[in-house]
Amino acid sequence: MLLVPIAAAHAEDLLQQAKVETGPGSTFLLNARDVDIAVFADDVATVTGRTLILDPAVRGKVTVISQEPLDADGVWTLFQSVLRVQGFAAIRSGDSWRIIPQAEARQGGPIAGSAGARDADLVTRLIRLDNLAATEAATALKPFLSASGSVEPFSRPNSLIITGYADDISRVEALVRQLDGGASDSMAVIQLSNASAPDAAAMLERLLGGAGKGPSIAADVRSNQLFVRGNQKELEEARRLAADLDKGGGAAITTRVFRLSNTDAEAVVEVLRGAVGAGAPVTNPVARSLVDNDKPAIGSGYATLASNPATGGAQTPSRFGSEANQTAIGFGIGRGDSELSLQAATDINAIVVRGTSGQIAEVEGLVEDLDVRRPQVVIEAAIVEITGDAAEQFGVQLGIGDAAPGGGAAAVSFSDQGLSLRRILSILGAPVATGLTEDGLSAGIGVNDDFGLLVQAFGSSTKANLLSTPSITTLDNQPAEIVVGQNVPFRTGSFTTTGNSTNPFTTIEREDVGITLRVSPRIYDGDVVRLDVSQEVSSLVNSVVPGASDLITNRRSIQTTVLADNGSVVVLGGLITDDRISAESKVPLLGDVPLVGNLFKNTTESGTRRTLFVFLRPTIIRSREELDQLAADRIEDLNKASASLENRESLMISGNKSPRVIGVDKIY
Repeated sequence: MLLVPIAAAHAEDLLQQAKVETGPGSTFLLNARDVDIAVFADDVATVTGRTLILDPAVRGKVTVISQEPLDADGVWTLFQSVLRVQGFAAIRSGDSWRIIPQAEARQGGPIAGSAGARDADLVTRLIRLDNLAATEAATALKPFLSASGSVEPFSRPNSLIITGYADDISRVEALVRQLDGGASDSMAVIQLSNASAPDAAAMLERLLGGAGKGPSIAADVRSNQLFVRGNQKELEEARRLAADLDKGGGAAITTRVFRLSNTDAEAVVEVLRGAVGAGAPVTNPVARSLVDNDKPAIGSGYATLASNPATGGAQTPSRFGSEANQTAIGFGIGRGDSELSLQAATDINAIVVRGTSGQIAEVEGLVEDLDVRRPQVVIEAAIVEITGDAAEQFGVQLGIGDAAPGGGAAAVSFSDQGLSLRRILSILGAPVATGLTEDGLSAGIGVNDDFGLLVQAFGSSTKANLLSTPSITTLDNQPAEIVVGQNVPFRTGSFTTTGNSTNPFTTIEREDVGITLRVSPRIYDGDVVRLDVSQEVSSLVNSVVPGASDLITNRRSIQTTVLADNGSVVVLGGLITDDRISAESKVPLLGDVPLVGNLFKNTTESGTRRTLFVFLRPTIIRSREELDQLAADRIEDLNKASASLENRESLMISGNKSPRVIGVDKIY
C-alpha cells in the first residue's frame, strides 16, 4: 500500500516516488485539504495514468479525507465524485479526458448503453417508449434529474434523450420502464391543491400495494401533481384516494424562507401578489401585468420572522410568535381551507412563505424564475456640433467742415459701422459734432478748411467643433440620469417695498445648464435594446441680445424611443442650419454712382452654418468579466487624456504634469 498525502503545495517528490513504486495491486491513501483543483487533478493523472485537459473555467479548492486505501480505479471514481460536487464533469475525448463545467458537459457526454458506464460518468442515453407519450414522460421525469441533467422528448420516433450522470440515468430509466408499462395501462395526471405531491405519492403507493404490485406513481414537486400509470380500476382508485388526501385541512401548514440573491424582496412579493390575485391596487408594472381578477382576494397580513430562519428555503414548522426578532411585511391569500401567507423580510432580503406544501412549491417556482441576475446596459452618447460664423463689413465715413461752432459742415456717417463720425468728433471735443446726424448725410454752409475721411473695414471668422460623450451604466429596465453642467440662477421677478424703491427684492430660480441624459433601457430577445431617451444640451449665450435683461440660453433637446442592437450605433436626430444675412447702408443717389458711390455707402455680410447630430450606442453587460473590461477601457481613456494634456505646448505657460492613473486597482 502506498500512502500519498496531498497538501496545499504540490507533493512532487511523493508523486515521483509513487510513480516508481506503483504496480499492479498498488493502493493509495489520499488526503487533501484546501488543495487547488488543478493540483489535485495533476496528482490524479499521475496515479491513474490518464491524460487530463482542464478547461480555463475549472477553478476552486477541494478537500478530500480518506481512511481506506484505494486502487487506481478507486482514485479515478473518487476524482469524478469530487468534480461532481464542484460542478464539473470529466468527458472522454479520444485517449484523453476533458474537465469542463457541467453546463457544457451536456453536449459532450458519450452515448451509453444500459451497462458499462461508471456511476460518476456523464453520459447520454436514448430510451424508446412503447406506450407513454414522450412529452408526458419528459414532464414527469424532469424533477428526478439533477441540475446538470436534461431530458428532451422526440415524437418520431417516440423516445427520450436523457443526459446526466450514469447512476441518475439508471434510476430514471427504471422509472420510465415502470411508467411505460403494458399496452393496457393508461396515464393520469392528478392536480393537488392542498396536499403535498411527494407525501401523497408515498401514501398512495402504500395503500395501493407498494412498489411493483400497484400502479406506478410519480410526484412533481414544482407543479404539485401526481403522475399515475395503471389500468382503469387502479387509476379510478388512485383518483378517489388522492381526492380524500387533498381535502382541506389534510395538509400540514409549514414555513419556508427564500433568500433572494439578485432581486428586492418587496418587489418580488408584489409580483407574486399580482400572480396569485390581489384585492389592493398593484403599483409594480410587472405585478400589474400579472394580476388576475378572477383569483381570490388577498387580505392584509402581518407576521414576524423566526429568530433562526432556514437558509435557502429549508422547510420548518410555523413558529411565528415570541421567538421572532425581525419584522416582515406582506399579505395572506385564502386558498381553500388554508391560507397562503407571503411576507417580505427586508432586513435580510428574504421572502417568508407560510402554507401547504403544494402552495409553497408553486411559489418556489415563481421565486426561482424571478430571482435572476439582471443584465446591465452601458449607454454611450456622442453629441457632435460644428459651428462656423463669418462676417465682413466695409464702409466709408467722411466729413468736411470747421471745428468752430459758426462754421459750415458736411458729413457722411453710418452708426452700424461701430463708432460713427459724430461720436468720434464728440470724443475729440469738436463743437461741430452736435450738428451732425447719427446716420446718413449731413451738410451745412460756411467756410470749410478742414477735411476728414474715416474708412472702416471689419472681418471676423469663428469656427467651433464641440464633441461631448456622456455615458451611463444602469440595470435592465431601470431609468438612469446623468447631468454634467452648471446650476445657473435666473431672475424670475422683482418687487419693491414701501420706503425702499432703490433696492428692489429680486427672486431667482436655479436651473441646470449643460448636458443632461435620461435613459431607460429594456433588453429584448436577440440582444436588441429598446431605449427611452431624453437628451438635452443647453449653454449660455455669450453675446448680448437687444432687449434682454437676463441670461440667454441655447437649448437643444431630443425625446424619442428607439431600438438598437447590442454594440451598434444609432442616430437619434440632427439639425443642419445655414443662415446668411446681407445689409447695405448708403446715401440716396450718391451711393448709386459707380466707383465714387462706395464713398457714400457701407455693406455688411454675415453667415452662420451649424451642424448638430446626436448618436447613441448601447452595450449589454452580462458578466463580471465584461464589467471589469469596461472599467479597464475607461481607465485607458483617462491615461490617454492625461498624456495629451502633458504633451500640449504653450509659448508662455509651462504645463504641469497631471497624475496618471495606472489601473483600476490603483484608484482605491
